[in-house]
Amino acid sequence: MKYLLFSLVFTQSLVCCAQNMEAEIDQLINEKKYAKAQTKLLSQLHFTSDRDMKDKLGEVYGYQGKWDDAIAIYKELTNTYPQVAEYAFKYGGVLARKAQDSNKIVALGLVGKIKENLKKAATLNPKSVGMQWALVDLYVTLPGILGGSTSKAFDHAKKLKSISPIDGYLAMGYIHEYDRDPKKAKDNYLYALRLLDDLGNIKRNQLHYQIGKVCGEYGVKLEKGLYHMGEYIKNYTPLDGVPLKWAYFRMAKLYRKKEDKPNAQKWIAKTLRLDGILKPALEEQEKIEAMGTLGS
Repeated sequence: MKYLLFSLVFTQSLVCCAQNMEAEIDQLINEKKYAKAQTKLLSQLHFTSDRDMKDKLGEVYGYQGKWDDAIAIYKELTNTYPQVAEYAFKYGGVLARKAQDSNKIVALGLVGKIKENLKKAATLNPKSVGMQWALVDLYVTLPGILGGSTSKAFDHAKKLKSISPIDGYLAMGYIHEYDRDPKKAKDNYLYALRLLDDLGNIKRNQLHYQIGKVCGEYGVKLEKGLYHMGEYIKNYTPLDGVPLKWAYFRMAKLYRKKEDKPNAQKWIAKTLRLDGILKPALEEQEKIEAMGTLGS
């Protein structure tokens, strides 16, 4: 009996230690102390092959922009658990982020794997907003010779609309914007903003960016635009896709439309510190400087 009791106590102790460590790692991630979280995760993985720990490590690598390390983790998880949509989605996502940060030759070599994993993820979990958005973005931005397709992008935008109407209309606007149809883009974007009041808690940080962008582009609901773009910046990680320089640029435009020259100047300066040759930012700076003291 005493051996059984010892075994139960020892096992319970191990469970408590693991739970405490996981809580500590989660806290480090929430505080954006990614290097420390990485060290603790690697230490834990010396003693366990827990897939949730590996998933967290993959995310931590992604938060730091360590794309090759993240790719290695999600390739392994996808191969080991081929029916888990989230792993295929994250594998396709980190491959796409590496492609964004690489030269054209490297990026072209990654396209096939990106498409394969994102399509697989959406097939396994067709009601995922993030997975449908990833395919909209993929089909819109890829050249036709590499599999880009406006019609396929619209198919996924329609699926999005059935899952999340605001995402569906934003996706429709995005496709029309790329397709050089500004009237249809505007109609869909503004319809999406009409759904803002029915929006619950936002879990996908990219949605904050998309809302803020539309508010700034069309000069409507500017306070809401500032709030959502501010949330995007506050919660930003490299996994979100749109770099901070563009979020800063959008903040500058929102403040200009609000006729707040000092804040517009502040945000455009932050933009240009990150990218001093960003053409839209340089054009925006001229518009801001042309404002009167109280705006124009």
